Amino acid sequence: PIMLYTCSGNSIPWSMPISKDPTETITSSIFRVEKLDGCCATFRVLAPNTEEGSTFPYEATNSFFTINLGCV
Repeated sequence: PIMLYTCSGNSIPWSMPISKDPTETITSSIFRVEKLDGCCATFRVLAPNTEEGSTFPYEATNSFFTINLGCV
């Protein structure tokens, strides 16, 4: 899991929605790199794992985004 920060220097991590449903406003700032393709990286948004007794702190969502690494 990784976090991304904006270059504005405000120390606030970038967050993305954990669902594609426009009525849900829950976001997460924890991501996993799913694919590297040249200068682009596709990230999966991770959500806190709410399953009791789980040893994994995050669970995968179906929300993705791609960043041009030349702009990072």
